[in-house]
Amino acid sequence: MVKPLLFLGVLVASVAAQAQDWKVDYVKSRVSFVVRQMNVPVEGGFKRFIAQVSFDPAKVESAKMRVDLDMASIDTGSAEGDDEARRPLWFDMARHPRATFVSQSVARQADGRYMARGDLVIKGRTRAVSVPFSLGRQANGAWLAEGKLPVSRADFGIGGGDWNDVVANEAEARFRIWLTP
Repeated sequence: MVKPLLFLGVLVASVAAQAQDWKVDYVKSRVSFVVRQMNVPVEGGFKRFIAQVSFDPAKVESAKMRVDLDMASIDTGSAEGDDEARRPLWFDMARHPRATFVSQSVARQADGRYMARGDLVIKGRTRAVSVPFSLGRQANGAWLAEGKLPVSRADFGIGGGDWNDVVANEAEARFRIWLTP
């Protein structure tokens, strides 16, 4: 059985104390997903992504974020699931090797909570999304951005046919992005 990915995006990160671009610690950072297959939660993720983040806490509205997800790096937990996810019915990775999120705006929601709004592109389809995330300074001086985003398979033409009886339409993209100045 396939454990399909629904990302996003997911994916987003943001940061810290000075207006500047921040570096991502890819060793610690994760972009993952949870989907229900036969009503059982199934987790997976991506091994490779690139995040570009610029953030000034004094001018949150000027933040810029871009996340490019390498779809071929999907890890569903099985070789069979990974192979199925690459096929045209699912992510059509030969024609759509990346999923991308690009922010259009970022707003402060509360202390340490933000909302990034932008475009999510999966399988060549673009949808406007709102990505809630938290951002907090860690003891080691790094910053941690964390969030979750519901994603609909149908919105992006992912899966279909008989799979609709097996895999839930709604999935959850998750991210934990470690950032350093």
